[in-house]
Amino acid sequence: MEDRFNLYSIIKEKNNYTSDDLPNFNEIDIKNLIISDINLDDLISVKSEYRNTEFNHISLYSAYFVQTSFKECTFQNVDFTKSNLNNTVFESCSFISCSFASAEIMGANITNCNFKKCKFTDIIFSDNKISNTQFEITDKFFSSIDNNIEENVVWIFD
Repeated sequence: MEDRFNLYSIIKEKNNYTSDDLPNFNEIDIKNLIISDINLDDLISVKSEYRNTEFNHISLYSAYFVQTSFKECTFQNVDFTKSNLNNTVFESCSFISCSFASAEIMGANITNCNFKKCKFTDIIFSDNKISNTQFEITDKFFSSIDNNIEENVVWIFD
């Protein structure tokens, strides 16, 4: 709870919210923010947009980001274990050393992204529209990666 309060304070300051209209993480527009070294397990963020935001060393264990878009975001050492990222948009994002273990990503639109040294262990990754994206996956054991519509997509498995 303390970590979320700290993030609320940062969002308030960066986006000029007053105390009265400080939003929750649903239907929020966050831009030009660096979020580092914080535990945001079980975070719920529905119908939100994150633009030009950096996520560094973040735990998003069992987070819920349904119908949310991420544009020009960087994720480095982010733990998405058991997270739900269904119907999410990722546009021009970079994922470096992230874990998606036991996560669910279905119905997502993934465009111009780069996944480098990411773990897809036991992930459900299907029915997504993917274009101009490269995946460098270090672990994909027990994963279901299928039924995706792909255009100019490169998969590299270590």
